[in-house]
Amino acid sequence: MYMLIFYKYSEIRVPLAPKLSRCIYNGRLEIWPTKDWELESIHTCDALELIKEHVSAVIGLRVNACVTDNWATTQIQKLHLRNVYDASILYGYFLKSASLRHQLECSLSDLHGSGYEQLRHYITGFDAETLRRCARPRTEEARNLIEKQSLALFGAEESDETIVTSYSSLKRLVLEAVAFGTFLWDTELYVEGTYKLKENGNAEEQENRSI
Repeated sequence: MYMLIFYKYSEIRVPLAPKLSRCIYNGRLEIWPTKDWELESIHTCDALELIKEHVSAVIGLRVNACVTDNWATTQIQKLHLRNVYDASILYGYFLKSASLRHQLECSLSDLHGSGYEQLRHYITGFDAETLRRCARPRTEEARNLIEKQSLALFGAEESDETIVTSYSSLKRLVLEAVAFGTFLWDTELYVEGTYKLKENGNAEEQENRSI
């Protein structure tokens, strides 16, 4: 499954960020290149609007920030950044699931002459059970991939050290994570068509980590 996800990144010409310890230059974390446009291009307009708000909320940079603001320096604890990355993967997974449900219901609405409902408004109508189903990886294989990706990027040690970086690099990591969740949903569905995957029974942990 990981190789299929990796291939999806290669299709949009985006290399996955290497282990963060390899991205420290003169005591500052920088992720090059930014690839914002490519990482945003995989989403629908409705989903992208929500993703931009998510990025703004988790890194503290306003949605339409100027170039100067993007390259401004900030500090973040490594453990907090790891939690943001993991949560952003789950957010991407959730949005992909919700978007497909939304598209299906819009298609049915068109058949009955009903009007179009924006994704944002559609999601606010979810009950607790629907939110849980959309936000939680369906299989253990998907859950394990999230853990392995986080481990590859941040390492095994859950350090509380403070990292100096730019908002641009934080944005790059969050957009990469959201894309990972999106690709994970697609890959999980594709593989399930051929192989029997194990149902994810670790519901409570995933719900606590989702956004």
